[in-house]
Amino acid sequence: MRITALKQRLAATVDEMESILATAQADNDRDLTEDEAARFEELKADSEKIQAAIAREQDLLDRKAIAARPVNVPQGGGATHTVPAQVAEKLEPGIQFARIVTALAATGMDQRAAANFAEQTWGTAQGQIVANMEQSTNTKGGFLVDTAYSRDFIDILRPRVVIRHLGARSVPMPDGNLTTRKKTAGTSASYIGERVAFPTTDVTVGQITMSAKKLAALVPITNQLIRRASIGVEAMVRDDLVEAVALKEDQQFLRGTGSSTAPAGLLNLVASSHKINANSTVNLANVTEDLGKLRLAVLNANVPMARCGWIMSPRTKIFLETLRDGNGNIAFPSVANGTLYGYQIGVTTSVPDNLGSGGNESEIYFGDFAQFLIGDTMSVTIAASDVAAYDDNGTIRAAFSNDETVIRIIEEHDTQLRYDTAFAVLQKVTWGA
Repeated sequence: MRITALKQRLAATVDEMESILATAQADNDRDLTEDEAARFEELKADSEKIQAAIAREQDLLDRKAIAARPVNVPQGGGATHTVPAQVAEKLEPGIQFARIVTALAATGMDQRAAANFAEQTWGTAQGQIVANMEQSTNTKGGFLVDTAYSRDFIDILRPRVVIRHLGARSVPMPDGNLTTRKKTAGTSASYIGERVAFPTTDVTVGQITMSAKKLAALVPITNQLIRRASIGVEAMVRDDLVEAVALKEDQQFLRGTGSSTAPAGLLNLVASSHKINANSTVNLANVTEDLGKLRLAVLNANVPMARCGWIMSPRTKIFLETLRDGNGNIAFPSVANGTLYGYQIGVTTSVPDNLGSGGNESEIYFGDFAQFLIGDTMSVTIAASDVAAYDDNGTIRAAFSNDETVIRIIEEHDTQLRYDTAFAVLQKVTWGA
């Protein structure tokens, strides 16, 4: 229990340090104020003390694991076998999260039984991790995963969620809310002579407010799979969990309308003046001009252009990849390698191809993804049930009848743009239709 409490203290300390730096960065990358700098150094000293304490606790756990006696595991017919005590092992990203889920699912969310299951299956240190789990105060019947393993799970969403993959900035939001500044107009500067007053160069700023929105995913897993707790099975459980969460994040972060319970997507955060209609006549000249309009809109907004990229549907990407000029040459040869005009292309089916009255329109996004903020609470809550029902594409299925366990994952986040002109969207795209 001690190491979990220490890690929670460390996570809260680091989150506050990150929040101080993020506030200064959002305010035109200014230097820290005197009070901010003093508080940052105080937090830094506290974090070093906590890290030292965690290192001592972890060393003790490792020594206990090495010295532990084998665990007797009952088998059929009264026979027993033993699992040797294990030292700490380096796991693939997300595997520890999957082990926690598997242990709780295999034992009906009984924490003591789950800790025993983890110890018998993976060793003493793993059992200790599950034993240190805390009941979630926000979600009845759920367990709050340690921040370190929640971060690990959120990190492996990055390659699956196109906006995260292209460089969206993840901002810690440990208390579920974050208010910071955003720039709405640039600064000005002037050359001056002797004894001439300095001109005013204040930046025009607005305010960004983010509040945690709950994303819940239900993932059915066969009980036969759960009972076979091996590395291969753990990876399958992890991938199933990631796939369920990533699909919804991908859709919401791109086109979500935004509400009190759901974050807004890029389409609904970008300035209306940066929504451009594609030319209805599809040819190389018009395609090239439309792509230029997107880039020009962002360039003229004077945004940093730190992590620029494109997002498009597979249909659009294939069209650009195969488009030829009048001499039969590939017009955009770099598209085959995943770039366009030197910027990375993100491809996702979360960009529809069936928009518009004709059901054949799509969209292309371009911009600086470093200006897309994802406020993450960095906490994940899990629960499991073998009697729950779930919706399978319109068919209600009962976990008990199918010998399944339904895993429920809840993570919390929100989205905002530091500059609403950092992106442009090309609409009414019928290329390749």
